[in-house]
Amino acid sequence: MYIWNYNSNFENLENEVKKLEGRRETVQHLVVDATSQGDEIFETVQDWLDSANQIIDEASVVIEENKQANTKCCKGLCPNPKKRFQLSKQATKKAEAVAGVHEVGKFCQVVSYHTIPEEIWLPSIKSYVAFGSRIPTLNNVLAALSGSDVNMVGVYGMGGIGKTTLAKEVARQAKEGTLFKVDEVVFVEVSEKPDLEKIQGAIADKVGLVFTESVAVDVANACGGMPIAIVTSAKSLRNKRVCEWNKHCDN
Repeated sequence: MYIWNYNSNFENLENEVKKLEGRRETVQHLVVDATSQGDEIFETVQDWLDSANQIIDEASVVIEENKQANTKCCKGLCPNPKKRFQLSKQATKKAEAVAGVHEVGKFCQVVSYHTIPEEIWLPSIKSYVAFGSRIPTLNNVLAALSGSDVNMVGVYGMGGIGKTTLAKEVARQAKEGTLFKVDEVVFVEVSEKPDLEKIQGAIADKVGLVFTESVAVDVANACGGMPIAIVTSAKSLRNKRVCEWNKHCDN
């Protein structure tokens, strides 16, 4: 069989390699797009790409060896049956391996998962403790938030006195678990005329959620245009229904 199908076996191998190369290119494009959006690539996808690269290289070696091999004997007057058998068998086995890798690489266009980006705005405590007059206010806010019956603390005052800096320091200490521990901290600037959809999207992105209804409306209205630091137990609310988020906001 290997001798009889010598030419067709190599044609099949070359076709399988072309199919796998096409699939590899598609997956590579998906990976580049996902990476540019900040997503993490599934480990299985990267492993598949490595396998695809390896099997393509191996198949290319078999194809090139066939082109360079002397498959004739008797001074080129007749085919060399032993050599053709060996090469044809290699081509058949390698074509099966290539086809197997191609089949595994059908990821249904899903190659990545969304991750929650780390906040980069958290200030250093060194820059905050320099203003000793703010420490009592900071301690009062932290003490209030530590209470089990307190869900929101408002900070008000004229512009430029450090409300935003205070909110960020509260968020930093909450994140580090200085007095109490939370899973995620989300900081959103709310203007006097808030863009509610933008606020909603920012909160959802930071805690890995997708909203189908507007949940940030009450929060934004309650803040009255001030910068807010939302300290949320994301694990307890993740994957919950919108009505549960609304109930949490009402509290």
